[in-house]
Amino acid sequence: MSSNGQVVSAARFYLDFANLGRIAFSELGGISSKVSAQEYIYNDDTGKTVHTKQYGKTEPPTISLKRGLDTAGNLALMTWHAMARRGDPMGRGDGKLFVMDAAEPSPSIQLTYDLHNAWCSELTISGMKAGDSAVVMIEVKVTCEEIRVV
Repeated sequence: MSSNGQVVSAARFYLDFANLGRIAFSELGGISSKVSAQEYIYNDDTGKTVHTKQYGKTEPPTISLKRGLDTAGNLALMTWHAMARRGDPMGRGDGKLFVMDAAEPSPSIQLTYDLHNAWCSELTISGMKAGDSAVVMIEVKVTCEEIRVV
């Protein structure tokens, strides 16, 4: 793992969940998490108006990943998303996101994220056109209750 202060240069990404297996992705669109700021205004004991910022609404961490559409990956991701749509408790689980370098023949792990209680919250398959030779992409958004860098 890259812990010596070097900038991470990633080439491969893997999700690894017990109920899903290991799925490779070619693109990590991003990881986002948000805590909004709420303004709180009050008068102190001298009558002075005080403006402060407080923690507001939190949004769960979300990871956006893309890969080329293939039969095995499509089936696993569609099944995982369908479980979330049905509210199936098995659709949530703990897993890992591995960020790998491009070293050949054996890439090494650059970063590992632990994903707690994660599910496939969104799935998009890019548009297709008959006769086109472009690679069809599948994009997933994974939402989790907690994300930690290991």
